[in-house]
Amino acid sequence: HDEVAVSELARRFAQDLAAEIGRGDLELPAWSQMTERARAALNDEALDDERLARLLAAEAGLAVRVLTIANAAMFASGGARTADLKLAVMRLGRDCVRSAVYAYALAQLRHAPKLLQVRTELRHLWRESTAVATLARLVAVETGQVDPDEALLAGLLHNIGKLALLAQLERAPPALGDPQTRVALLIAWHARIGLALSLAWRLPESVGNAIAEQDTLEATRGGRANLNDVLAVAVIGAGAEQDLGQVAGHLAAFGRFGLDAERWLAL
Repeated sequence: HDEVAVSELARRFAQDLAAEIGRGDLELPAWSQMTERARAALNDEALDDERLARLLAAEAGLAVRVLTIANAAMFASGGARTADLKLAVMRLGRDCVRSAVYAYALAQLRHAPKLLQVRTELRHLWRESTAVATLARLVAVETGQVDPDEALLAGLLHNIGKLALLAQLERAPPALGDPQTRVALLIAWHARIGLALSLAWRLPESVGNAIAEQDTLEATRGGRANLNDVLAVAVIGAGAEQDLGQVAGHLAAFGRFGLDAERWLAL
């Protein structure tokens, strides 16, 4: 009876949070005003690279993040380094800049005083998101079936539902504070909360769908791999902590990627 009651509390809490997100009322701690302005500006097709660069420059940490990613990309291709934000924006493109903005903003959540009680979990989620993003991009590049930048963005944001739930736990009923109950809440509701956030933030529809469907993957489905598939295998692969060979064999069963167990293991 108690388990049913707690489950109902969790459902109401998560649904109320999703409704709040849908109304645009959710405020995440440590999500600076300038970061929010940069995020919103990326949805403005009329905004040129120079104005976007000025917005990014207003938040020093964000500007450094964009320049670091741009210079890493140029180093990999043999190009010259730059300290010019406008040039960095032009080199990266909007999707990559968007990934940098979200990566920076989500990293800031780890340092919010309000979230001190869940800082260990936030640190784990941050490591998880970067691992999934890296593997998702590698799979996209290897298979050539999905845009690598979109795969990177989906990987970075795949667990935003968990972040939002953790950030709002202080408002939750006391019964949801138990560690086991908290884990069950995150597992059951993170994908739906992540979808709600992707809609509120006007992320590409494909990214929102991938976040919503990340825990469901059909091995037998034919055709080309899509972003849902790439994110799902990245979540599985990045979560493998012990027998990587066994996981690689499991992923090789998804024939639409065209990768055998040896190639999965290398990735």
